[in-house]
Amino acid sequence: MRKGMNLASFDIFKYLTYNYFKAGGVQYMLLDDATFKVANINFPIRNFFYGIGITYGGKDTVRIANNEYVISRGSCIAIGPGTISQWLNESTALTDTVLFTRDFFKNSQYAGFLDSLPFFLPGGNHVIQLNAAQLKQMRLLFNTLKAFRDEEAIATGIVYSILMLAKKMYHIDLTHTLNGLTQKQKLVRQFQGLVVEHFLTERTVDFYARKMNITSKYLSEVLLAEIGKPAKALIDKTVFLEAKTLLRQTTMSVQEIANWLNFPETTNFIKAFKKREGLTPAAYRKQQ
Repeated sequence: MRKGMNLASFDIFKYLTYNYFKAGGVQYMLLDDATFKVANINFPIRNFFYGIGITYGGKDTVRIANNEYVISRGSCIAIGPGTISQWLNESTALTDTVLFTRDFFKNSQYAGFLDSLPFFLPGGNHVIQLNAAQLKQMRLLFNTLKAFRDEEAIATGIVYSILMLAKKMYHIDLTHTLNGLTQKQKLVRQFQGLVVEHFLTERTVDFYARKMNITSKYLSEVLLAEIGKPAKALIDKTVFLEAKTLLRQTTMSVQEIANWLNFPETTNFIKAFKKREGLTPAAYRKQQ
């Protein structure tokens, strides 16, 4: 981390605990849809916590990393530290969500197991659709958590159970999804994951093509055919989503952000940002 950079000046977890729970130092929160509607955070944010939620009704759209997901009844959403997300419209979804820090499990028998959950990793499959039976099981655990929300020792075990059930459901979904994907669709997923992992330092299509053992031309052809966008467009989208997050969520200067994103000069970053977003980084930061 470069000196002077502050990647945690806006932490939604701390924001919610302070403004809606009037408490500090808590390690987990159980939220419903009303809290998110009142908070009304509509810009991209980088998460410094873990979160998992389920939807009982309504509809919403969320962007997580470089993918957009339509959220509806039965959606299970999981986001971990380092992942950028943004709710793209005013939510009508009815949800239960639990947010927690890594320290929530620090003193329990479950310490360390978070690293085994792939849906919390940047570039993971963050949203799956539950069937009726799976939704019923998840809702039962969330209702049990509500009953013991103030008993932290018990709540820790219930949250662990929610995560273990989610792990099972995500594995079933991933196996089913991968079996149903064409080879080209699998290449798209692989490319998207690699971009999230390497975009800070690697911006060329050729780099990703080499990692995937295919040619740049073929990679571009696959992406245009499958998602209607060239490879470079997806790389740039990821870069500027990071830029917008840093501008709104941190106190880093525009120059520091340009350095963080490995632009050769700050002016290059400013020109590229304005061309893409229609306003300068400084003007974007001042938007409400």
